[in-house]
This record gives sequence, C-alpha cells and structure tokens, in this order.
Amino acid sequence: MRAPAARGSPRISLRRPTDAALAGWLARQGDARASFEAPLPDVAPAGFDLDSCRLELGAGPAVFAAARDALRRWAHCDTGWLGIAPRAAPPAPGLSFAMLVRLGGVWFANACRVRSVFDEPGSTGYEHVTLPDHAECGVERFEVRAERDGRVVFEIRAVSRPARWWVAAGRPLVRAAQARFRRDSPAALLRAVRATLAARGES
Repeated sequence: MRAPAARGSPRISLRRPTDAALAGWLARQGDARASFEAPLPDVAPAGFDLDSCRLELGAGPAVFAAARDALRRWAHCDTGWLGIAPRAAPPAPGLSFAMLVRLGGVWFANACRVRSVFDEPGSTGYEHVTLPDHAECGVERFEVRAERDGRVVFEIRAVSRPARWWVAAGRPLVRAAQARFRRDSPAALLRAVRATLAARGES
C-alpha cells in the first residue's frame, strides 16, 4: 500500500474563500499525486481509521432517481458547515475540488480529487482521494444503492489518518467532526430527496 507523505497544506482562513481564489488554488494542484493511492480497504490499515455509515432514504425507483440526482449535485455536503467548490460540475473522474469545512469559526479548504464514478441501474456514486493540500490522507466513497427489496440506502465509507502534526494533536476534535459529518451528510441527502419528491408530487 502506497500512501506518500503530503507536501502541501490545506488553505486556512477566517472567511470563506471565494470561488475564484479556490479555483486558482486548485489549479496549482496540477497533476499532484494523490496522498492515498490504494483501493478503499475492508480493514483499516495500521495508523488509519475506517469509518462507515448508512441511512435508508425510502423505497422505489423515484427515490433512487432523486437520490442519484442529489448526489450528483453534491447535496450530501449541504450541512451548513461544509461546502464544495467548484459546485457546478458533478463528480467526474479526475475532477479536483475543495472540500470546505468550518470549525470554530475558521474555514479549512482541503484539496481532493474524484478517483472514480460509477452509475449502474441499482448503484450510483463516486470515490475521492486526498491531495497533498489536505489535512488528512485517505479515500472516501459515497454510494446510493437500491436493495433487492426496493429500499434505497445511502452509504459512506472512508479510511483516513492525519497528514499534519496539528491534525494528529487535535485528533479527538477531528474525529468528532468526522462523526458529525457521518450524521449530517446522510441527513442532508435525505432532505434533498424529500424536497425533490415533494416538488414532483411523489412524496
């Protein structure tokens, strides 16, 4: 397993960075090598944390279609304290983007790259990996899946470790933020699904 040490650093500011500033910052990532290149493991490698969560969104093709659309427009990141830039483009292989996190009144912009996208009749989603300008080293997978009984579920799986000494020093706070994300992200996707179904008169 190859997980080279990151050489850059996340962008940190007291105000949310503008999209223009983030575009320039992401452009400087260029062809930077991902800081985690191995497949998403089933067992956490030494020094890494493996996390997962799952939420049932409803049942039936309409729910699956609404969830697929919501995932493609990054609705799972509409938590109030998290953001994505650029937001206009859906997840696509090779897309570099900033994951914005606001903690304690401070904005942290972490560089990520979409590694793969899958879109099948009963399963849709994507994986992204960390780039050198990220506080963590790891990979994360987001999937909307239709089960055989018709239930539609949203699942997140991730493996990560600190890529900075100050992240390791504040690990309890970081782990609390990650746990909060595993609560808030599925809830955000569920809200988007319900809003789409209501607008279509399918709720």
